[in-house]
Amino acid sequence: MPAVTALLRRAARRIGQTPPLVIVAIAWLILIVYAFPGQMTQDSFDHLREARERRYTDSHPPAMNLVWAIAEYFVHGPFGMLVVQTVAFVAGLYLVFRRTFAPRGAAWAAAGVTLLPPVMLPMAVIWKDCLMAGFLLLGCGAMRAEHRGVRLLGLGALWVASAVRYNAFAATLPLIVLLFVWRPELPPLRRYAIAAAAWLVITVAAFAANTALTDQKMHFWHSSLAVYDICGTLAFVDEDLPDEELREELAGTQLLIERDIHDAIRRVYSPRDYQQIIKNGVGPRTHPPIWDLPINLYAPAPEAQRDALERAWKRIVASHPMAYAKHRLSVFAEVIYLGDRRPEPVTRREFGYPEYAKELGLGTGWSKLQRRMTRWMVKVGKLPLFSPWMYLALALALAPLALRARALAALLVSGVLFEMTLLPLAASPDYRYSHWMILCTVIVAVELVARRARGRSPGAPS
Repeated sequence: MPAVTALLRRAARRIGQTPPLVIVAIAWLILIVYAFPGQMTQDSFDHLREARERRYTDSHPPAMNLVWAIAEYFVHGPFGMLVVQTVAFVAGLYLVFRRTFAPRGAAWAAAGVTLLPPVMLPMAVIWKDCLMAGFLLLGCGAMRAEHRGVRLLGLGALWVASAVRYNAFAATLPLIVLLFVWRPELPPLRRYAIAAAAWLVITVAAFAANTALTDQKMHFWHSSLAVYDICGTLAFVDEDLPDEELREELAGTQLLIERDIHDAIRRVYSPRDYQQIIKNGVGPRTHPPIWDLPINLYAPAPEAQRDALERAWKRIVASHPMAYAKHRLSVFAEVIYLGDRRPEPVTRREFGYPEYAKELGLGTGWSKLQRRMTRWMVKVGKLPLFSPWMYLALALALAPLALRARALAALLVSGVLFEMTLLPLAASPDYRYSHWMILCTVIVAVELVARRARGRSPGAPS
């Protein structure tokens, strides 16, 4: 028994002496082994197709297509993007934790958060959400550096994050305003004014870059959120509106339903997705669509139809504000997995579009180790770890402590504010939409526990 104890102590000492970069690299390699060469969804295929065809639409931020085109110049397929988003992620995590922990402690904290299943699983997929998270972490870590040049590089990383996700401006606002320092000796008012101006410049520049990169405007709002809000609002109106009134309200929108319009809208509406409302949506269909609208490729809806949908959205939302509020709250409840919805965060290792994947020259097979890791992740996915509402509630509970430290406050407010943009903007309850809020909550919880264990006040300088 003493020999076993001595052996365990020796092993613990060896592990404790592992260089920080080795610890971070091992965590990154585990993530890469699980994710290789990078999982794909419909959004991923859209980005890759546009990157290869050099024809960018604004259905998704075209900056994401540009990053993929650059990555594929070096590595064919999704693996280059997987490396970019995961390297940015683990490096940013290490920089963030480095302000609280010693180098080896920061490495262990970064490795633990990276491999935490609710954080790790979305990072296996090539998504703009994951690329955004990586560059948000890089920017957050760099802006706390002593050298101004490094802080400016941090702003550059946050510009990339803003460019690859349209609603990232909500996440960057508290990070830049609370953390960016032009000169340490500046009084608080000037400091925050400069930081606010920096956020505004970065946000405007990100939108301007996407506008400049766009080759084909798709007017995606009209084909998605507009029709979703119209149907959702009408679904929560108490009385049934007659066909004559709805035909007048929806005139020019090119309805596919001729009679019992309100009943058809109620039947097709779901707070979990909008795509069953339109003919070109994907997934199973149980009711006839209400409109024929494009959401893929390069042909937008006709201008006259878009104008009619915009008018209808304004009239219906303005006429039934409580019904609209109930619709948006119902969607948000699905986004944070409230109610009877079972979390499904684990992406199956099967391509939904195998023939299309082969056309793009992508593999659809997986190693035995990856399949074993996936089976383990499926089991983990049954645990109550993947409900965003739990992390939102935890973030609010941690707020009184976190708000006493500027860096922790910036992260926590960033995550919650980004999540709140989903209240008016979400069109489906994808788990990845809450990934940044979950990540920020986990980071803040780890930092608060570490500070409390060391007897430090949460507001003590790091």
